[in-house]
Order: sequence, then structure tokens, then C-alpha cells
Amino acid sequence: MTTADDVRALISDTYPSDWIQFNSLGAWTFRDDVDLRIESDEKLDGRFEAPWTYQIQSQCQSYSYIVYYGESPVEYHTVVGVDDFRAHIPMPQEPAAPNQPFTITPYQATLGRIITGDPQTFDAYLNRTGIEIMG
Repeated sequence: MTTADDVRALISDTYPSDWIQFNSLGAWTFRDDVDLRIESDEKLDGRFEAPWTYQIQSQCQSYSYIVYYGESPVEYHTVVGVDDFRAHIPMPQEPAAPNQPFTITPYQATLGRIITGDPQTFDAYLNRTGIEIMG
């Protein structure tokens, strides 16, 4: 039996090249276990703005993404397509205190790299937005 923790562990150790990307469908299928996939679900905000997006020149939009295993939805994530979808950043946590950064977990960073498709581009946009990977 596959658990939600098993699914999370599978995703945590992957790279974008481990996934088959279907751009027109908004779907990513894991090469080593095709029951595991990530799908874009719906547009949440067509003009997303937050303090961490102020360094981005072009439009940002937020979408929901669902991780599926077989027919079962396992996780829901809000992801922001930044700079006209050049990168996809999972919704960060608010700063814990003034002058602290917005943060994402290493797992969220993995999801962002998979959806973006290029780790260097994803990391460059994290740098630009000041979001830090914590956890």
C-alpha cells in the first residue's frame, strides 16, 4: 500500500528530468512510477501580487496544483507563475518577524523546480524574490 508519506518521499528525491512534462495539459508524470503525477487544477488569481513579487516586472498568476497517485488526490498546492510563467514558485510562508524573508520548504522547492522544468531558472527567481528555502 502506498501512503501519502511515500508519495512525498518519492517526489522529494527527484529532478525535473525524472518527469515527463505535458505542457498543453499542465501535467507532469513521474517516469519511474506513472501512477504519480502533478496536475495544474485551476487559476486562482490572474493578477497575483504580494511583497515578494514586487521585484518581478511581468505579470504573476496563482494556480492550484494537485499531486495524484493513481486516481487519488494526495496533496494540494498553490503555485505562482511569475514573470509570465518563466518560473513557478510555490506559495511561500509569511515572514516570521519584520525584516525576515518569505520561505518555502525543500519539498516545495522540489515541486517548483519540477513545474518550472529548469532548476537554474527556478533558483534565479527565488534569488530575485528574496524567498529562502528553510526546513
